[in-house]
Amino acid sequence: MLTRSFSTRLNSFGIGLGKKYPDESWTTVKLIAEAAKVKGLTSLELNYPEHFVKNSVDEVKAALAATHLNVKAIQLRWPAPKFSNGGFANTDESIRRAAIDTVKEASKVARDFGVDHVLLWPAHDGYEYPLQMDYVKSWNAFRDALIELADENPDIRYSIEFKPAEPRGRTLLNTTGAVLKMLSDVDRKNVGVTLDFGHLLMAGENPAQSAAMCLKDGKMFGLQLNDSHGAADDGLLVGSIHLSETIELAYYLVREKYEGTFYFDTDPVRENPVRECEMNIERMKHVLAKAEKLAKFTPTGDALASSQLLWEASVGS
Repeated sequence: MLTRSFSTRLNSFGIGLGKKYPDESWTTVKLIAEAAKVKGLTSLELNYPEHFVKNSVDEVKAALAATHLNVKAIQLRWPAPKFSNGGFANTDESIRRAAIDTVKEASKVARDFGVDHVLLWPAHDGYEYPLQMDYVKSWNAFRDALIELADENPDIRYSIEFKPAEPRGRTLLNTTGAVLKMLSDVDRKNVGVTLDFGHLLMAGENPAQSAAMCLKDGKMFGLQLNDSHGAADDGLLVGSIHLSETIELAYYLVREKYEGTFYFDTDPVRENPVRECEMNIERMKHVLAKAEKLAKFTPTGDALASSQLLWEASVGS
């Protein structure tokens, strides 16, 4: 069995009691100390530039050294309002160039932490109205930005985390298929995808099918786990609503030998964030253990047989 890394959203530890975002009293160093209280947590993924505004790289390194936690990736967040009209696909070339340069800065930070993975969430590359975005020009601009980054930084793996909407009405890369098409156009070994369970549900996709296709192509660099009611990015506990889909996803992760991090992108707005993260880890370990037992099974098209197998894995025989 593979040794697995369990990581989580650092900002989750500064929320709760009805707060959805950390207030000004929270620094990255304080958040790391809180995250270190979680049993079973092995790693963190830091946001750039957000988590390096109040604390320097050296201060963050020192805070991590005082814990058992390591860093597995740097997550790029293009801040609004500067990038509210887009990053790689912005029609203003100076802002587009700034978006690319921000990723280059994040790549340097990744090297500072000894990691090779930079995750890109193109939150603002989208539109609200018909004829607002030139889809072809925007696509080409996005593609060219990725090619530039991949070629200049062959030691860094870039992955795209897609989301069909929020904060934009619609996004340029709004489905797993769209991302895979972009990866085909870019055609670089160090450019891949990070799948988010809740985002897949928002897009009307089956997470297991999406993951299977990305794993098949060797393009699944990252995975973000959570649950939701499907209409929005609720960020709920793993397996709390879509347990069957979570088990099926784990089946393909085990069968196709996913070796990336298991990252929990959840929002414990009213819950104790430390206990909530522990429950995510406990649940995912349990689900993966079930998937290990299912790994030798091959779907045959027999709906009743597969349904019975999943039922037994979910609630017992």
